[in-house]
Amino acid sequence: MTTATHAREVRTTEQRPVGQRWGLAVVAGLPALLVTLALPLAIEGSLAGFILLPFVLLVIAITTGVGGVAGIAVVLVGTVTGAVLGTGSVVTTPLLGGGLAGVLLFGTWLGQALAGGRWPVAAGIPSVGLMTGILALGVTGRLEAGVLAAFTGLSLSLLLVLVGPWNGPSAVRPARWAEVLAVFAMAASALATYTVSVSSAPLVGEARTADLFSAERPTSRTDGGVPDPFLTAARWQLEPGYDTVTLFAIAGPEALEQRPTWATFSTYNGIAWLEPPTYGVPGDDIPPERVGAPRRTFDTGARVTVAVGLPGQWVPVPQRVNNVVSGIETRADPASGIVAAVSSPIDNSFDIGFSLAVADRAELDATFPAQGGPDDPALALPAPISGRLLELADRVSATSPNTWTRLVTLAQELRADVFTAAPPSALGVGAPDRTYAGLDRVLAEGVGFQEQYAAIWAVIARSWDIPTRLVIGFPLENDGPPVRAVNADHVSIWAEARLDGLGWVAFQPSPQDRDAGRKAVVRPLTPEQVPTLPDSNSGGTSGGGQLPDGGSGGDTEQASGDGASDGLAISWPLLGVVAAVLAVIAWILGVAIRRRRIRARLDTGSPRERAHGAWTWARLILAEAWMPLPIAYAPALDVERPSDLPDDVADTVHDLAREVAPLIYGPDPSDAGADAAWVAADVLARAVQGTTGWRTGLRRRVVPLEKPPELTIRASQRGVPT
Repeated sequence: MTTATHAREVRTTEQRPVGQRWGLAVVAGLPALLVTLALPLAIEGSLAGFILLPFVLLVIAITTGVGGVAGIAVVLVGTVTGAVLGTGSVVTTPLLGGGLAGVLLFGTWLGQALAGGRWPVAAGIPSVGLMTGILALGVTGRLEAGVLAAFTGLSLSLLLVLVGPWNGPSAVRPARWAEVLAVFAMAASALATYTVSVSSAPLVGEARTADLFSAERPTSRTDGGVPDPFLTAARWQLEPGYDTVTLFAIAGPEALEQRPTWATFSTYNGIAWLEPPTYGVPGDDIPPERVGAPRRTFDTGARVTVAVGLPGQWVPVPQRVNNVVSGIETRADPASGIVAAVSSPIDNSFDIGFSLAVADRAELDATFPAQGGPDDPALALPAPISGRLLELADRVSATSPNTWTRLVTLAQELRADVFTAAPPSALGVGAPDRTYAGLDRVLAEGVGFQEQYAAIWAVIARSWDIPTRLVIGFPLENDGPPVRAVNADHVSIWAEARLDGLGWVAFQPSPQDRDAGRKAVVRPLTPEQVPTLPDSNSGGTSGGGQLPDGGSGGDTEQASGDGASDGLAISWPLLGVVAAVLAVIAWILGVAIRRRRIRARLDTGSPRERAHGAWTWARLILAEAWMPLPIAYAPALDVERPSDLPDDVADTVHDLAREVAPLIYGPDPSDAGADAAWVAADVLARAVQGTTGWRTGLRRRVVPLEKPPELTIRASQRGVPT
């Protein structure tokens, strides 16, 4: 670059208009503002966004309006404030609070400092770093993270459109085709950043909400919000009037027995069954529980619409849920199968994809407990069982060593005629006694709540080292209508055992189930029971595929019991990335084709028109490289050498002007002269490329070349489409 060009660039930077300088500051600081507001998503309970937002705004304003030294002072004040006030329940020490504030504010200041320098496009570097750090800490895979990434990508693309190399040395200088390029770049960057965010796993840790600085605390949780769900279920069953209270409506497959589950309970401490939290796994893609996953499943779906009668935030969903789509955000715990809405689920619909286990009789007889390790809550007992609990366990275990037979026999023992259901008046005493003594009393007296019978079955099965849990749900027969309104009196409490290759299998070991005509065990579907898929040409729809053993239905063979499906699934995030890449390629090809067409049209016609086209092409090349010729500069034999251009470029412009002058203004120009003019124009183009370097090359590939007015007039006179 010559001294004249360098001086012009420096002068342009120093004389940047005030409006452009503040506009650039806002665009450069927008990613930092978005990341600041997103801190509560990355750190649960964090107040960092609210504490640091005013300081981020001050850093932007002071650095741009006063200077970099004053901006650093604001960074120091904000860092001290972060150390004193902290950032929330996770960051509690001054060092960590000040460190987080310092990194964020210094990144903001650095972006503003770079925005005011010779290369303002570098202002996006710290903003990209801030966004990457927040996403890497654990908010990836979530809808909020995708939105954050998309808007941050929009702001970064806007910064590039304004100060990128296609706009010349002057920052915020509108480029030709800037509107089209801006829309295209912003749409592509938003799609790409959203896709990367929602389809990638956290780079630090496994939690969806970051456990920042390794603080020992659970990840984000959403509780069901019901003080004693078992007592609530007992009142729905026994107290009059609840038979008319609609809890939810479910629409699903008619041919299958549906068992929407409200809540599950695996932890038993000898006093109560504790509800598990639902962690920050988004409902749109719930990973399957790996322990004891079914070998074969039938995939289907249902829609649940929650009514005002259903308390808490739990959403009734079929077991083994794969995904939940709704208008409000949901969280799920794959181990428990619980899905909870972040806000109230009332008057909202949830489209649920779920799987049903498929197994034949031989697989049932050969199954064994699927244990999750020594810390598995579904195996833990507060103490060894004794009394009548132990007597019943010994009597049943003596009948057969087979796991399946033992569990079915135990359920049938508790459904015997000697046991009866507790009357409604028993609710006046209070909640059911959940201790060992209370369960032993039920066996002695033969009267108890449904919860107690299910607990007896679960505790005894645990004494055989079989993982169990209690479930509150709504068993629905398979002969009902496709859309069913579920009232409160439909509620039931049952127990489930986790068996290898079958997953959680429901057992109904109570006289309440016996009196309602329910089976002692809800067996997995047999291959013959799997609904047959309609013919692909008939227009019908159904989830599933072909069973490996020949039965038709929505079966998926899972590898090594880990829930991985062999079926081909469309990766929509990947499809979005491919679409964005193809769009970029199409844009670049379109720019290249337009450039060739303009050159070809300028190099057609008579020798005089071709010579004039060579001069017009040279003007376009110079304007594209931010070195436009003055309008008054025209070809002539005595034309002066341009003074405000680099030496190599000025020499080639001067030679071209003298070359085309006699061809444009003289008599009878020849084709050989026109060819020589175009050779000189190509020499000029190479000189411009050598002087400006990669910036001009990049602009040539991404910014369409403007069509000169002369070309439009001349083409229209020939009747050629423009």
